[in-house]
Amino acid sequence: MGDSHGRKTVFSIVKITTSNFIKLFSGVLVAFLIPKIMGIDDYGIYKTFTLYATYVGIFQVGFTDGIYLKYGDKDYCDINENRFSFYSLLFISLQAVFALLFALFGLFAFGGDYVFLISMLGIFLFSTNVIAYYQMISQITLRFNELSIRNIVQSLLNVVSIVGLFVYYRKFDREIPFRWYVIVVNAIGMLLAVWYVFTYRRITFSRPDPKGAKADIGYCVKIGFPLMIANLCSTFILVIDRQFVNVLFENTVYAVYAFAYNLLGLITTVTSAISIVLYPTMKREDHDSLVVKYPSLCSIIFILLFLCCLVYFPMTAFIPWFLPAYVGSLPIFRIVLPGLAVQSVVTIVMHNYYKNDLREMEFFIKSVVILALSAAANVLAYVMFHTTFAISVASIVVMVVWYFVIEEYMVRKYRAPWKKNALYMATMFLGFYLISLWDLWWAALAVYAVFYAAVTFLLYRKDMLPLIRMFLKRGDPANSQPPQN
Repeated sequence: MGDSHGRKTVFSIVKITTSNFIKLFSGVLVAFLIPKIMGIDDYGIYKTFTLYATYVGIFQVGFTDGIYLKYGDKDYCDINENRFSFYSLLFISLQAVFALLFALFGLFAFGGDYVFLISMLGIFLFSTNVIAYYQMISQITLRFNELSIRNIVQSLLNVVSIVGLFVYYRKFDREIPFRWYVIVVNAIGMLLAVWYVFTYRRITFSRPDPKGAKADIGYCVKIGFPLMIANLCSTFILVIDRQFVNVLFENTVYAVYAFAYNLLGLITTVTSAISIVLYPTMKREDHDSLVVKYPSLCSIIFILLFLCCLVYFPMTAFIPWFLPAYVGSLPIFRIVLPGLAVQSVVTIVMHNYYKNDLREMEFFIKSVVILALSAAANVLAYVMFHTTFAISVASIVVMVVWYFVIEEYMVRKYRAPWKKNALYMATMFLGFYLISLWDLWWAALAVYAVFYAAVTFLLYRKDMLPLIRMFLKRGDPANSQPPQN
């Protein structure tokens, strides 16, 4: 990427990351206070809700992804407001129909808690997909201030609601029913959805232009559906072990297992800033430059995520003290935490390169193969050991296989260098697993920090110099002028 685009990308990432740090604070409260104020049974039901909530993107039917691909290099002023008004009203109406069908299905097909859960999933489907549609417009048009502000507002609303529930829990010494918090989550989601509709009222309530839009809708669904299915396959790969545990084990066992992944979510809150900015920035860059930058982008993600593994060591002291009922999540957390680095490289960097090269079908086919392998590995782990620990190990093995299968395209077509990143990944995996066996968490923390710094410096000292120079240029007054379009 050029210097001006590189600095603009850094500024955008910083904006989103700043808001995501506030979101991280909210996530910390959710991660630790919600299991504290709920009983373990209610927490298991709540995590079942969040598990199935990850699948609601399929009801976008590929339309949002198609717009993402078609308009990924457009500025907001270039958008045809009449055409997008038709898009917006049609999409919102479609999501409302799906939400109503969910409510009716839950009412007539289930009983007990599931009536409530499925009805709430319908509401969550509507608000989440409407938000995703408008966030996609913010991303492709590089309007990252809107994303940042809404992240902050959403986080503050979460903080207020969680603190309020915690005060109730302490004052009355009563556990909070999972239904209360699910209602709060949906209320915040609906508020944000309405706010987005108001913000983008120009491309929502202008005079719709169905003549020009109808053909585009078919095209957007055509090119977006493979991307949606590929994203869904990626989601299945990432959650299939939780799905197995949810179905095969008791609710309390699933609650403990899901808590370990809840901790991972705190880390991805920050790293998601890179993913949000990367694709629309790539669409504006020349192809040869992107090929050259590929290994460095993978390296950056690896370096950042293996640094985040430091969080494991204080958790081994904090969780037994604050949430003793969830101590069983620590062995799971230890196994899956390094896998987050592999997952992030695939989903943040590699997948965006496949999208940029219009190779979504290849990504989809490879992901389907990995999904089948993951399902087989989880079944084998359960049949042989009947433990959630074995299932978590199987998921990490498949994650590493997924990494190499997806990277094969970059190596084959662009001859991208891969050995250094593979060596770094293997070394950090091995080092973390061995060091984390140490019972003294503070000593293990110090040893891992030294190990991480030494390995990172030895392998990437030359790669870090251009990044350091780019950040130094940001502070140079001669380079402080905004880039010209």
